[in-house]
Amino acid sequence: MLNNLVNRHDAYKVMRKVRRYDVSPVLAKLRVRGKERVVAHWASVEPSLQEWWAVPEVIRRWNLLMSHDTATPFPSYVARQYFAPRTDLRGLSLGCGTGGNELVWASTGAFGLLEGIDVSPERIAFASATAAEQGLDGVLRFRVADAGELDRGDRRYDVVLGLQSLHHFDDLDRTLPRIAGLIDPVGFLVVDEFVGPTRFQWSDGQLEAANALLARLPVERRRLADGRIKQRVVRPSRMGMILDDPSEAVDSAALLPSVRRNFEVLEECPYGGTVLHIALSGIAHNFLDGSPETGELLELCFQAEDAALPELGHDFVALVCRPRGAVE
Repeated sequence: MLNNLVNRHDAYKVMRKVRRYDVSPVLAKLRVRGKERVVAHWASVEPSLQEWWAVPEVIRRWNLLMSHDTATPFPSYVARQYFAPRTDLRGLSLGCGTGGNELVWASTGAFGLLEGIDVSPERIAFASATAAEQGLDGVLRFRVADAGELDRGDRRYDVVLGLQSLHHFDDLDRTLPRIAGLIDPVGFLVVDEFVGPTRFQWSDGQLEAANALLARLPVERRRLADGRIKQRVVRPSRMGMILDDPSEAVDSAALLPSVRRNFEVLEECPYGGTVLHIALSGIAHNFLDGSPETGELLELCFQAEDAALPELGHDFVALVCRPRGAVE
C-alpha cells in the first residue's frame, strides 16, 4: 500500500498492544519527533539476546569471513595488519552506543586514546561506567555528541570507527567527506556496517530465502520472547520504521557506494546477514545453549545463507579505508 508506507502488519502490531493494554509506548513515540525520537529510541542500555549478534557461532562465522580465522575478531586483525606497531593512536568512534565495540578495539593495545560519541546520555553513562569497571578508562573516553554535527574544526584522528552507526546517517555524500576531514591524511576509516535495503525494505528474494529457512526450523526454535511462534519474516512498513526510529537504515543502500566514492578502500570483507539477520531476528535466544543439536541447526542456517549470497549479495560488510589522496 502506497509503496509500503503502511501495511496490514502495522494494524496487527497495534491490535496486539491494545489487547495487552500496552499502547503507551506507541503514543509516546507519536509525541516526539526527529532527533528527539532517535535519542528516546536508543535510551535503553539492555543488550538484546534475541538478535543474531548474540549467538557465539554467528560471531565465529563473522570472524572467519572478516579476518579469515574463527578465533580472530576483526579489531585484532585490523590492529595487526594496519595499525602495528603503533600503540599511541588517537581514535574516534561514531555512534558508540553502550561502548561494547569500543572496549574490544581499546583492548587491541593500538590506541593511546579512543573517544566514543553518541546522542544518548544513558548509553554514554553506561559506556563510561563499563570502561572504568574494566580498567580501560585511561584509554577510553565517552561523551554525548551528534556525529552528524562534527566538522573539520574538531581535532583530527588517526582512526575513525563507524561500527553499526553509519547506516543511521543520511545525506551521505555530504556527511562522509566531513568524516574524511576528521581523519589524518595517513589515517584510517574502519567500517563495520549494515549496507542492505534502506529502511529494511527486504527484497522478494530475501524474504523467500529467509522464510524457506524458517520453515525448516523446529517450532520450539522459532519461539519469540513473548511466547508467540515466528511464522515468517515480513517487510516492515516505511511508516513503522520512521515511527520506531527515523534514523534506522535511513539511506543504508547508498552507504557502500558512497564510501567507495569518498574513500580509498584498502580491504573489503562482506559477511552476509542477508538471510541470517532477518531469519534469526527475535528468535536468536533459542540458539545459545551450545548443544550439538543447536550446532547442527546453525550449520543448516549458515548453509542456507551461503546458498543465497551469490544471487542476493551481502547486507553487512567490514572495510578498511583511507581518505582519498592520502600520502603513503
